[in-house]
Amino acid sequence: MSLDAAGTSARTTRLGRALLRIAATALAGGLLSATMVRFSPGFGLDEKQLDARLSRESQEAVLRSHDQERNPLRFYAAWWKRVFAGDLGFSQSLNRPIRELLADRAPATLDLMLWGIAGAWVLAIVFSVPAVMRRLARLAAVSSLFSGMTASLPAAGIAILLFRMGISAKWMVALVLFPRLYQYLRNVLQQASGRPHVLLARAKGLRWQPLLWRHVLLPARAQLIALVAVSINMAFGAAVAIEAICDIPGLGQLAWKAAAARDLPVLVVLTVMIALVTQMSNLVADLSTPILRSQS
Repeated sequence: MSLDAAGTSARTTRLGRALLRIAATALAGGLLSATMVRFSPGFGLDEKQLDARLSRESQEAVLRSHDQERNPLRFYAAWWKRVFAGDLGFSQSLNRPIRELLADRAPATLDLMLWGIAGAWVLAIVFSVPAVMRRLARLAAVSSLFSGMTASLPAAGIAILLFRMGISAKWMVALVLFPRLYQYLRNVLQQASGRPHVLLARAKGLRWQPLLWRHVLLPARAQLIALVAVSINMAFGAAVAIEAICDIPGLGQLAWKAAAARDLPVLVVLTVMIALVTQMSNLVADLSTPILRSQS
């Protein structure tokens, strides 16, 4: 077997194992979510039972509507059977099919995440690149102080603070992601700019702009792509609290409302979706890393 064929076979095997890991993670995450919701306090209760206008028979019908969810294994098996048939289920708390809820709310969350990720990367680059490449000690100190202050605040705290100041929710996501991106990006830049050939070029008077692109960012592109994948996961986690506080009708607010109402079908769908997105982004980063390093 040639080296090219062996390399292709190894990549295929690695991809197959990664896909199996993604499937197993999604299955396990959904089952764990269903089990936790089932045994959480208040499960099976419904606000409709407090409506005095309903007859006793109607209240009992509302109570029986959760009977199929009381066995998490049976519910989860039936749910996957419906999924393969193209049915994601029905939200009793919101009284709408889950497919419609996702279609209506996904654009708002996607827009919030994209703007937040872009803003966080712009802030991280603006604060880290001049401080490292031009060796500006004061800017580095201010950047580290600002990063530490934002990192010490939870996403909900940042959302409440900026909401009271009238700042867009897109910048809320950016400020939640900024400290993590800044710290990692600064470390990558410091490591790359400290290589002997870069130090020699700086000593000979080369400007830092061409060095930044060809000898700092390009060699570190594998780590940066992995950081992009991680920022996607962090952005959705931040969107849950921000959408709930700012009343943005996105998937994060949907997750918040479903958790408050113990809406088991909605929570299982969202858990499986998050697991799939997380694992797929990690897979893209894992597959691109060896390719990019071989081209360095």
